Amino acid sequence: MITNFQKQSRKDDVKLLVWIVVGFLFIAWFCSPPGNKLLQLCFWGNNTKYFITKLFSDNSSTEYIFHRNNAVYLAKMYPDKPTALKEMNKAIETLPSFASDAELRNLYKDRAEIRLFLGDHKGALNDFINSDLISFSDNLKVAMLFKVAGNYKEAMNYCNAMLNQDPFAYAGFACMAEIYLSVDRPDVALRVWNLALDRNKNNPRAYVDRALVKKAMGDLSGYNTDLKLAREYSPAISEEDSIIEDSLHPKILALSVR
Repeated sequence: MITNFQKQSRKDDVKLLVWIVVGFLFIAWFCSPPGNKLLQLCFWGNNTKYFITKLFSDNSSTEYIFHRNNAVYLAKMYPDKPTALKEMNKAIETLPSFASDAELRNLYKDRAEIRLFLGDHKGALNDFINSDLISFSDNLKVAMLFKVAGNYKEAMNYCNAMLNQDPFAYAGFACMAEIYLSVDRPDVALRVWNLALDRNKNNPRAYVDRALVKKAMGDLSGYNTDLKLAREYSPAISEEDSIIEDSLHPKILALSVR
């Protein structure tokens, strides 16, 4: 029979454990280097949760998720490529043997996104290909990674993949035009943007991109005309914005924790 004293003693033990955990998280958060303090708190919370789980059970099936989430937190908190990638590598290494092939492909895809975010273009390309999970929105990233690697033919295949799925896709035209500019064929890039605007005359971004090609070819009159057309549709549009630049150097890591 459990006495009231024993019940109270257990409650006190639980309270003490909670206070110890809260105190540990506060100290870890306070001592963390400058950065996003909320992300740092979540990072230490993830580690504490895993520690408590391992303390009371030996459930190895969640270990790879722990390392995967740590990689996401580290990549978002600090530009610390070695540490974030080390955690992602551990996630792949600790994936249980009974896990599905789809889960392994997802981990490769996650590591590709982290590598891209951290500027490891060669590693990102390898992981995207190994994942075999290239979505419509991933095609531009993979195409530009092949372009950086100097494989323009393979890059063009991914540009075409977008336009085959959606003949009006702005990203597909931007992808194709960028490849032609990279091989010093601005005349063909201009034809690409002409086709894009034939299919959709209401896209201000396409006018800006065509204007920049015309400027590179020395056609300043055409450049000014296209900029004027772009600003009729979108007065605040900027020449500096670039879907190509964003695909190779994303400003944020879109991955979330699981």
